[in-house]
Amino acid sequence: MKSISYFFLYRNLLSLNNKPSDFLIRCFVVCWAALLMTGCNVGKSAAAVHKQQKLEDVKYGVNERNVMDVYLPAKRKEDTPFVVLIHGGAWVKAGKEYVREIQDTILNNGIAVASINHRYADINNIHYKEMVDDVDQALSYCSANAKNWGTRSEGFTLVGASSGGHLALLTAYTTTKNIKSIVDFSGPTNVNDTTMLDYASQAGLLDLVQMMTGKAYKKGEPLASEFVDSSPLSHVRNIPVLIVHGTDDLVVPFSQSQVLDSKLDSLGYEHKLLKIPEAGHDLNLKEYNNRELIYGEMIDWIRKYGK
Repeated sequence: MKSISYFFLYRNLLSLNNKPSDFLIRCFVVCWAALLMTGCNVGKSAAAVHKQQKLEDVKYGVNERNVMDVYLPAKRKEDTPFVVLIHGGAWVKAGKEYVREIQDTILNNGIAVASINHRYADINNIHYKEMVDDVDQALSYCSANAKNWGTRSEGFTLVGASSGGHLALLTAYTTTKNIKSIVDFSGPTNVNDTTMLDYASQAGLLDLVQMMTGKAYKKGEPLASEFVDSSPLSHVRNIPVLIVHGTDDLVVPFSQSQVLDSKLDSLGYEHKLLKIPEAGHDLNLKEYNNRELIYGEMIDWIRKYGK
């Protein structure tokens, strides 16, 4: 239809005589045609479809560990869910490459995902507050780049495995940012529990918990306030959370998810506890049926509540 308009404009332009008034009309016609053509191009640009992108080792902060891999799906829009994914490793090791299968699964289902590294806990300076701050910085970076990436600027979903599940819960419950949903795989929820701490001591894991909290645990002595403050159970908010845990987990006891499930039940908050019978800390993800069930539940949860 627009090409027909351009034809008539051009024909009328040729039919004009060489008079001063005709010259002004020619100018008007040419300008009008240019505007029509420009408007057409702008429309095409605005309707452009985003292609899939994979951005590796994107710096989101000043520390060398403040990097993330950002995977952006094709045909994404501003309302496409966006996940910030946090790896496990007992707060002191591993990295984003350890949750690559989860990241690929999320991307392949048309969901944006940034898999982050965070600073490791140590005995001196880096504890739960600093690690939560890293997650919060990553969220801020994703918000600031929403226009460049063609993604949402708020309302993210946090997904984490093991210690990453703990950080996902703790960040979601304590940040001032708008978090739409959470998926927690086998994460500790209550380190203010002496039964759990005694178990960690017997399993050789107590040093890791003490580095995360920044405080020592001595049996029979009162716990420092940091054990309460670093426990997601102490900060629960009404954010839809999917909790996935194996009943035979020997690293983080299944009871850690049960206590969070019970508290969310008592408050009437949206959540689901998906228990994996006879599964250990890794949720037996090598088994096809387990993997299909767990990843399917994760994707459904993100699509339902991460919009």
